[in-house]
This record gives sequence, structure tokens and C-alpha cells, in this order.
Amino acid sequence: MIREIPADTMKELRGVLARWAVLIALLGVFALWATWRLAHATHGAHAMADTPAQSPAQSEPQIEYWTCTMHPQVHEPNPGKCPICGMPLVEKYVGSDSPGVKPEPMPATSHAAHAKPDESQAWYRCTMPECGDQGSSDPNSRCPVCGMKRERVDTGGGNAEATEVQLSPRAVRLAEVATEPVTSRLLYKRIRAVGRVGYDETRYKMVSAWIGGRIDKLYADFTGMTVNKGDHLVEIYSPELLSAQEEYLQAVSAAKAAQSSQTGVALRSAEQVLSSARRKLELLGVTTDQITDIESSEKPQTHLVVYAPIGGTIVKKQAMEGMYVSTGSALYTIADLTHLWLLVDLYESDLPWVKPFQKVSVTTRALPGDVFTGEIVFVDPRVDPQTRTVQVRIHVDNAAMRIKPDMWVAAEIDAGLSRDGGGAVPAPGGEYACPMHPWETSNEPGTCPICAMDLVKIEDLPQYVPPTDISAILAVPRGAVMQTGERALVYIETAPATYRGVEVTIGPLAQDDAGNEFYPVLSGLTGGERVVTRGNFAIDSQMQLAGKPSLFAARGLGGASHNMHGNHSDHGDHTEHDDHEMSMKQTTCPVMGNEIDPEVYTDYHGERIYFCCPPCIEKFLADPRKYVANLPTGIQAKLAQAETREANHD
Repeated sequence: MIREIPADTMKELRGVLARWAVLIALLGVFALWATWRLAHATHGAHAMADTPAQSPAQSEPQIEYWTCTMHPQVHEPNPGKCPICGMPLVEKYVGSDSPGVKPEPMPATSHAAHAKPDESQAWYRCTMPECGDQGSSDPNSRCPVCGMKRERVDTGGGNAEATEVQLSPRAVRLAEVATEPVTSRLLYKRIRAVGRVGYDETRYKMVSAWIGGRIDKLYADFTGMTVNKGDHLVEIYSPELLSAQEEYLQAVSAAKAAQSSQTGVALRSAEQVLSSARRKLELLGVTTDQITDIESSEKPQTHLVVYAPIGGTIVKKQAMEGMYVSTGSALYTIADLTHLWLLVDLYESDLPWVKPFQKVSVTTRALPGDVFTGEIVFVDPRVDPQTRTVQVRIHVDNAAMRIKPDMWVAAEIDAGLSRDGGGAVPAPGGEYACPMHPWETSNEPGTCPICAMDLVKIEDLPQYVPPTDISAILAVPRGAVMQTGERALVYIETAPATYRGVEVTIGPLAQDDAGNEFYPVLSGLTGGERVVTRGNFAIDSQMQLAGKPSLFAARGLGGASHNMHGNHSDHGDHTEHDDHEMSMKQTTCPVMGNEIDPEVYTDYHGERIYFCCPPCIEKFLADPRKYVANLPTGIQAKLAQAETREANHD
């Protein structure tokens, strides 16, 4: 009889068998690995027996200590993290100048074969400056830090000058270098701004009551009504007007009676009384036609009709029927909306490019696709102290009444550049202009349509500036210019795959007719050179690797025009000004001695001190006297003066 094994026992047996199976498999893998290692060791021993003994220079490099690439002063015996910045530490090998880079074995017969590249020997380095690669003469070698294939660099031999770098065809392809000839172009400085639509203040009138009385009839009875010049607005009953008409009619009768008199004295007296009565009616707002009607009918009118002084739109209505008004009370406000002002606020930096009579393109969201043309008529002579902006008024014709007051609109001003890189001054529309309203111009002498002043010659206006035409100016594409804030640099192609850096003086960023962005070149180039428009940063990194002048190390760089005219300065003749600038220029961190980071700084006694990393700021502020001695002499002197002043003040 077969006895059945319990289920729990079977489960336990299966678990034991599984563990034994895993153990046996691991033992098999270990046996295979041990066999492979034994065979590899045997093969290496036979190879070393067949190879001559190597010199000490060919032995495996030894680790001297562990250090940080950002703070090389850190020396640790074991791997870990930098106590200053927290970056992982890298190996510093014996015989290597850069952390993380193994020294290449050198034959015993030539200890300096790789210490410095031969002038006639091709040398290859990593294109990443952060790696600190020392390079190699092997064209197929790779960077020991990042693993990138090394590229050939110029070592000073060949036909390249001291300020030039020559790239291999492969490096040119990888950098996608593109060049373009330097030519003269018509450029425009485009200024964009937003503003609101306002009334033309020269076409904005208020209608007031000339006499006191009661409004009995209201013809213009709602806001927004369009009226023409001379349209009747209201009828006012005034006892003062009635008595003035009675006086006038009596004066008329007396003058007619005096004409039959034989004495001249009585006739002159009657005419004077009549003239005074007529003048009184005119001052009360009675028109000439109304006075003629009163005289012909020989009856006084009980109401005075007020007429519109200009044509336009009633934007405010204060008058109501039955309301009593006094002399000078406001009845209506009328604005001519066929001419409007666009009020735009511009920054101080934009003012050199804004001139009267410039054309402006105006757009609004309410009318997408429609572009209105305006003209700058006035630039406010004051700067708003709160916003640091200046208000500019732009006159816009609105005959179709499509633009409404208080709309938000966008303005675009295209200021053309003159030959010297400044803004071109547009010519006015005539030879004569009004002294008070200079935008009212004419080709013939006359009077101003706004204030009736005599027009004067444009040249006699105090704000007159001689016009200048838009001229073609030497320019390079925006991508060709590299800037550090203090200096602008471009690379020109002097020969196939050979490039040289040139410092240039540039103007403001501008655009051509197609909207492409260019920098006007004021000095440094003469035209005709082929400037690098793409890949210039890769070329600049090659210049740094070769130890030649670059964007951040501008020694020896000069403009092309300087080189052509021979305006070289003697480097041995240092002026007092140059010495002062050198004594005030900080290039290294006073704490660690590394290259400074322009974005890491602190203000100490009124002087800005730069550092390589934020932790150095804390160390400096904890003990400033310890690190001030590492600053340039000029900065040290200024700090000492500041401390003396503070001590005297205390």
C-alpha cells in the first residue's frame, strides 16, 4: 500500500530542490569565469615573456591624489565629493597636469616627446575646453574625460598666423561653418510701442453760454450727434438780451432822426450811441445776420440761438431744456474726429531714433489686417519721472471714422540709418511752418490754419534739424557677432578653412527691408571680407585650445582697418592710464585663485568683488582681510581708502 505524502511536505521538498538548483548554476558560472581568467593570465604571461622589459616611463600611471575640477586646491587621499561645491572628485595622476587625465606612456629615449607638440607635428585635442585635454599626436585618439574624438588644432606651424586658426575639413563640416561677404545695406531701426487714441487738441472745442438765461429749445439733444459748423444748437431766453435789443432799436431810431438835423454834433453823437449798442449785441453772441433781422423787423427777438463753432461730434452734452445758465456755463464739447492723435510712451533709449515728420504704421485689434499711416507731430520735452518714458504724439487721419478715441493701438516706427550709424532725419513737407504748430507746413508763405500766425522759414524754427537721407551702411548678420558686453568680435575667412578674429565697433541691431537682422559695423571692417555667420563659437574654442587670442582672451586682436592703416600701438609703451586699468581689473577669484564667474559677486565697501563660486563669497565675507591681498592693487587701494573713511566717520 502506497502512502500519500502530505501537501506541505511536497511544497517544502520543491523549495529545497529549487535552492540547490540555483546553487549549482552559480557554481557552474563561477567555474567558467575562473577557467577564462586562468587562460587569460597564461596568455599574458607568455606575451610578457616574448616582449622586452618596459622602461619606468611606460609603466601604469599612478594616482597621486583625488581632486575637484572646479577647486584644484582640494587634495583628498580617497574618492568622494568636493567639500566646497559637492562635485565628485576625480583622479590626479602622477605626471599629468590635468585632473582626470592619464599621462600617455613615453619611450625612455624621448622623455619630452609628448610634453609639448612639435611646431611641425600635427596635434589633436578635445574640442571641449572643460575637459582640460592636453592632446596627442595620434589622429585616432579620444578624449580621456568625455570620450569624444580629438580634433586637429593649429600649433603655430604651417602658414597660419599668430591670430589665425586652421581647421581640418572634418572640423569644418562638424561645426557647419558658413560665411557671407560683408556688404553695405539699407538698414532700419524698428521701434514697436503701444498707445491709446486721443483727441486732436487743436480740434477740440467747448460751447458756452454768452449770456445768462433759460434754455427753451434744445436742437442738439444727445451725445454723439454729428454737427456741422454753423448748425443751431440751443435757443436761450434772456432778459439781458431783450433790453440790449431795445437799446439798439432806440439807437437806430435816434440815428435816423439825427440825419435830418443840420448840426454835425448831434449826428456824430447818434452814430456813436448806435455803434456802442451794436457792439454790445455782438459781445452777447448775436451774429451779424441776427442784428440785421432785428433792425429790419424793428422788433427785439426774445431768444438767442447758439451756433456750433466747428464741425464734429458732440462728445459731452451739459445743456438741458428748461435749465437756467449763467454767462460762461458749458453747454457742449465738440471734437473733430476726422483727425486724431495717437499717444505713445517711448523709453529714453528710443529717443535718438524718433524725429518729427517720421511716418508711423498703426494697427489695432479691432480692425485686424488694416494698417493706418500716421506722422509724428510732437515729442514731449519732458521725461516722466515715474515711468522714465517720453510721450510722443502721432497724427492720424480718420476720415472714414474707423478709429475710435481711447482705443488701444500698436505703433511701428521704422527709423532709417544714416551713413554714420545714427538715425536719419526726415525732411518736412514744405518750406514754411508755423512757429506754434510746426507740423502745419506749406510751400508758400501764408498763415497758420490753426492760430492764424504768419508762417516762417523751416530753418528759422528753434527745433529745426537739417534732414539726412537713409544711406547704405556696412553691416554683418546678427549671428556673425559675438559679444562679451565690453567687446564685439567677428571671425573672417582669410583662406580656405583658415579664420582670424577681428574686433569691431557695432551700432544698434537693425533690420533690412526683408526683416533680416544685421549689426551696422562702424569700424573694424572695410567691406569685401567673408565673415563667419555660423560656427564661430566652435572656431573660438579652437583658438582657445591653441592658446591664441579669442573672445575671452583678446590679447593681440585688432580691427582690420587698424591693420591696413598700420595703427599699431607699441606694446612696450604702457601709459599711466593703461596701468591704472590693469590695476583695477579682476580676473581671478581672491579665495580659490580660479577664473572668476561674472555672475557671482558681492559688494564690499562700495567695490564689486567677483568670485568663481558662491561658497567663496561666504569665505571672503567671513575673513575679508585674509583674501583682500589677493585682489588687484588698484582695488586694494580703494578698499583701504573706504575703510579709512569709515573709521574717521566712526
